[in-house]
Amino acid sequence: MEEGLLLFDSNIEHPLNQLSLENQKYIISITMHQFREFPLCGGGYDEEELRFYDGVLGGLIRTRDRIIENNYINLIPGYLDFCSKWEYHGDIYRVIDKAYVCPKNREPYMRMPSIRWHGMVASWSSSYDFTKGFNKIGTNTKYTIIHANTGDSAGIDVNKFSQYLGSYNQYTACENEIIFPMKKGFVVKVYKNITPTEFKSLMERGK
Repeated sequence: MEEGLLLFDSNIEHPLNQLSLENQKYIISITMHQFREFPLCGGGYDEEELRFYDGVLGGLIRTRDRIIENNYINLIPGYLDFCSKWEYHGDIYRVIDKAYVCPKNREPYMRMPSIRWHGMVASWSSSYDFTKGFNKIGTNTKYTIIHANTGDSAGIDVNKFSQYLGSYNQYTACENEIIFPMKKGFVVKVYKNITPTEFKSLMERGK
């Protein structure tokens, strides 16, 4: 059996680290496919459900960061090559849409939620242009848009990784999706009540 890598935890005794590399890749592929069913333009979500996806996809990122930080690379042959199949470094963008609020003894209504820096994975894009290719995002609808940067960490480039895993989806490739945690420390700037058209213009002017 082909040996696995430390993909899910830096602890070699982690149960998922006992699987072969092919089985580890299969688990990641299925999890990433299901995670992509979450809308990239995210408002409300179930944090309990999100914990599962963060355990696999967020674990992949955290393990990579720990191994590099502790200089364990030379102890794990093939690890850097595997990371090169999915790593993304640089600017990322996330759109936050309105979500239902259900106050006690009142009718539910829509409002822009406060940003929850829960530290778990979320869907971002490497493109700041949300005016095309995103079916559920209105070009002239006001949203909250977050500009962040991966810094010394790395995001999961979904297009690149899915090609490697054999699960590439040409219909969603235009979203340029990056999976990365919602951590405030990586934020460059938060833009509130802004349309994708206005945001694109600001980015093109270098604002």
